Amino acid sequence: MTTRAFRTYAVATLLLFAISARANSEKPNILFIITDQHHAGMMSAAGNPYLKTPALDSLAADGVRFTNAYVANPVCVPSRIAMATGVMPGRLGVLDNGMKASIPPHVSENSLGYLMKRAGYDTFYGGKTHVAPEIEPKNAGYDIYFKDQREKLPQACIDFIETPRDGPFFAVTSFINPHDICYAYNAFAHREKRLPLVDDLYRQASALPLDKLPPLPPNFRIPKREPSAIEQSLKINAVTPAKIIRAKYDEREWRIYRWIYCRLTELVDSHIAKLLDALERNGLDENTLVLFTADHGDMDAAHAMASKNHFYEESVGVPFLMRHMGSIPSGQVNDRHLVSTGLDIVPTLCEYAGIAIPSHLRGRSLRSIAEAAKTSEDRNYVISENNIGRMLRSDRYKYCVYKYGNDRESLVDLQNDPGELINLATHPEYRSILAQHRSYLEDWIESSQDEDAKSFAIAPQ
Repeated sequence: MTTRAFRTYAVATLLLFAISARANSEKPNILFIITDQHHAGMMSAAGNPYLKTPALDSLAADGVRFTNAYVANPVCVPSRIAMATGVMPGRLGVLDNGMKASIPPHVSENSLGYLMKRAGYDTFYGGKTHVAPEIEPKNAGYDIYFKDQREKLPQACIDFIETPRDGPFFAVTSFINPHDICYAYNAFAHREKRLPLVDDLYRQASALPLDKLPPLPPNFRIPKREPSAIEQSLKINAVTPAKIIRAKYDEREWRIYRWIYCRLTELVDSHIAKLLDALERNGLDENTLVLFTADHGDMDAAHAMASKNHFYEESVGVPFLMRHMGSIPSGQVNDRHLVSTGLDIVPTLCEYAGIAIPSHLRGRSLRSIAEAAKTSEDRNYVISENNIGRMLRSDRYKYCVYKYGNDRESLVDLQNDPGELINLATHPEYRSILAQHRSYLEDWIESSQDEDAKSFAIAPQ
C-alpha cells in the first residue's frame, strides 16, 4: 500500500470509528407505555386465543418479551410509586392504595421524570398517575402533563413526539384500560356507579351463546390449602366486590367477565397502535426504545377471583416488552430472567439515557439482558409485597407468607404446577426447599430493611 493510499485508508477508518462512536453515544428516544390491571397472559403474543393485540404483538415480534416480570406490589399506588422511584413502596410507607407515602428528597429528586430531564430529555407524562404528591408529573421533572387517560391520550402523546427538537424525548403514556373491568360487576348487579362502555360490553356479552365466550381458566378452582388470609382480604364494598363475586358468579357470569376483559384489552391495544404508527410515520421507530408493562394484573377468574392485590400469577405477573431496533434482537422470548418492574425499570432507563444509576437503588438494568449480551440469571429471587404478606419468586418456586390466618405459608412448584393449585408448604419432601425460601426471605428482610415483614416472617428451621 502506498503512503497516500495508507493515509486515505487511515482517515476513512478514523471517520468510520468517529461515526460509530457518535451513533453509540446518541441517546435514544424513550417511549414508556403503561396499562392498568393487565396480566401477562392478556396478549395474543402470549398464546391467548380469546383476544387480538396486534400492536403489542408487533412489539414482541420486534424485540423481547419477558415472561417472568413481577410487580413490586399488585395494586395501583404502591406499584406505580415503585416504577417511578425504583424503590420498594413499603420502604416509603405504602403497602396499599389508601396509605400515605413518605418520600425522602433523595428518592423524589431521583425519580424517573427528574432523572430523564437531567439527562437532556424533553419530557412528557400523559394519563393515569395514582402516585404520591411528591412525584406527581407536575412536581417531578415533566415538561408536559396531559391528564386524559383514555381516547384523547394517544394524540396528545403523538403531538409531543412530532414536536421538532434537537435532542431526544422521554414520553410516558399511562392508559387506564383494561382497568375498566372493575365495573363489570356493577353492570351485572345494576349498581349506581357504572360506565356506559362496560354496560354496553356487558349487554353484548350477555347476548352471546356460551360457546362464544372464553371458557373458565384451567386453574378456576380454589386450592384446597389456600392461605385463609386470601379469602379474608377479599373486599365487599369496593368497586369490584371480589368476595361477593367469588360467592355469587356462576360459570356464565365468569365467562362474560372474561369476554369484557378481552375487549377492554383490545381497546387499549388500539390506542398503543396509534403511538407505534406515529413513530414509524415520523421515522423515529429505529431510534426509540419502547418499554411496555402494566401496574398489576387481574385475577381473570383464576381461583374464582376477580380484581388484584394477590400473589397469584394473574395478579402479580405483568407483560413486559422492550423494543429498540438494531440493538435488541427481534423475536426473543425470555423465560429465564426474573424481572422486578418496581426495581428494574429506573436502572434500565438510566443506562439507555447514559446516566449513572442512583446508588440507593436495588434493581438492575435489563439492557444487556434484552440485547442478548447476558444470558445467565444472577439473582436468586424477586419480591412482591402487599398489606397482608410477601411473595418470593425464585427460579422454579413461588413462596408466600401471610401476616395472619390458617396455612400462613404457600409453596408452589411453577414448573409442574403453573396454575398454582397445589400448596406444597406442608409436604415433608419439600421441607428443605421451604427452608431455603424462608432463608431467602430472611436475607431480603435484612438486606432491604423490610421492617414490616419481620413481624410475620417464619424463620428457617
